[in-house]
Amino acid sequence: MSREAQDALTEEQLEALLDAVNRRSPTGRRNLALLTLMADTGLRVSEAVSVSTRDLVREAGQLTHVRLRAGKGGEPATIALPSRTAVRLARWLEARAELGIGEGPVFCTISTGTRKRGVATSEGFAPGTEMTELVPGRAISRRYVQDMIKRMAERAGLDPGIVTPHTLRHTFATHLLRRTGNLRLVQEALRHSDMSTTARIYSHVTNQDVEDAVRALRPAEEPAAPAQAEDAEALAEGILEVLPADVRAALRRRLEDGE
Repeated sequence: MSREAQDALTEEQLEALLDAVNRRSPTGRRNLALLTLMADTGLRVSEAVSVSTRDLVREAGQLTHVRLRAGKGGEPATIALPSRTAVRLARWLEARAELGIGEGPVFCTISTGTRKRGVATSEGFAPGTEMTELVPGRAISRRYVQDMIKRMAERAGLDPGIVTPHTLRHTFATHLLRRTGNLRLVQEALRHSDMSTTARIYSHVTNQDVEDAVRALRPAEEPAAPAQAEDAEALAEGILEVLPADVRAALRRRLEDGE
């Protein structure tokens, strides 16, 4: 199995990861909104932590979209928010307002004081200790998100060594492809400029779905009804159609040879 195939979480694993967040604290509401946004829209971690309050779009008082002023490659984009993402994001924004944080990065720091990073000794911190002033309202770092996801993965019983911010993006794309069978739709959702990039990464998902659909045409003991066979054949052909020509040809040969 390819590394890409291993990276995607199942629906159950994704829910376990999100459920591992403590929703009772302001920090938990922030982290849950952030992880849900990444998992439900496929945003890159750099894009997610760059979202500002002015990038949020509301219609009739409800959050509906997030604007990316400059995604990867510098291209702007407008991303639709699924309902659960909008709800969790709204809850964090309420908590954020209660903390007295004004306009600025949506996913921001909320602590005050001074953080010390260094080696503690009986006489205090060793020379070279890093002192950081904690100011609410600053954008959280990508490193924080990486570390937080590892903590949540461990808490959820997942392997923290392979669950990363990119895992959420990859999971989003894999689930979208399985639900739609439309590789071009996935390309648009991920904002890949080149279809070959999407095909290279996700053709293993489509290949397996095609094989499953083709095999379902003729079950071993119970022949499919004509209507069922036609539906399965249409599904298989529809998935094959969006694959690159070389991948499509190779898969057809495998299926014809009975592999």
